[in-house]
Amino acid sequence: MRIKKIGDAALYLGDCRDMLDALCNAQCTLTDPPFGIAYSSGHATDALWSERSIRNDEDSSVRDLILAALPKPCLAFGSPRVPCPPGTRARLIWDKGPALGMGALDIPWKPSYEEIYVIGSGFVGSRDEGAVIYCPPVQSMAKNGRVHPNEKPVQLLRRLLRKMPDGTVADPFMGSGSTGVACVLAGRPFIGCEIDPKYFEIACKRIEEATRQSDMFIPTSSPPMPSSRDMFEGMMR
Repeated sequence: MRIKKIGDAALYLGDCRDMLDALCNAQCTLTDPPFGIAYSSGHATDALWSERSIRNDEDSSVRDLILAALPKPCLAFGSPRVPCPPGTRARLIWDKGPALGMGALDIPWKPSYEEIYVIGSGFVGSRDEGAVIYCPPVQSMAKNGRVHPNEKPVQLLRRLLRKMPDGTVADPFMGSGSTGVACVLAGRPFIGCEIDPKYFEIACKRIEEATRQSDMFIPTSSPPMPSSRDMFEGMMR
């Protein structure tokens, strides 16, 4: 196990099943777990993939175990190809638009969406959005800046964070750290865990960069404004 502290973010390298005590110190969960669809990449040499398959994706057992143990409320990405996690109260749809998605080539519609499971209670904010949320995906190619094969757009994660209560956000399947970046930019403490050393290092780098970016916008302290009496006495000198 390795722990990296970056500002208000604590990042753990290892299996999230061994990090539950740390992750449970959070107040809510926002994560993109293995869906349980036994996905395997046909492009193992692609720079985005560290392995041909996704760890713990053989079925949904690891997903369900971790989501049941972690703080609620929880938002978790998923696939309609497997049952919802236990305790799911609603499903949101992330509409990626028509640009991406292969699916069955004999069907003239692309599967350009993912589900987001709403678990537990304690969500906040006004009811100002429907259950279908449009947000363009991250560019699909590594040469265009993508750093993880299943990378989620930070702008989408920041929209979801608006509905999460104050406090620390947990992500047990951190990947390249997009949830952590969203938390830093939103001023939220973050606890993340990633089992793959390659993506852990990428997450550390991205969250460090986001922390530096965020620090640039923190105003430096200014001297107190003089009182009206001080100003008057200064004019009389």
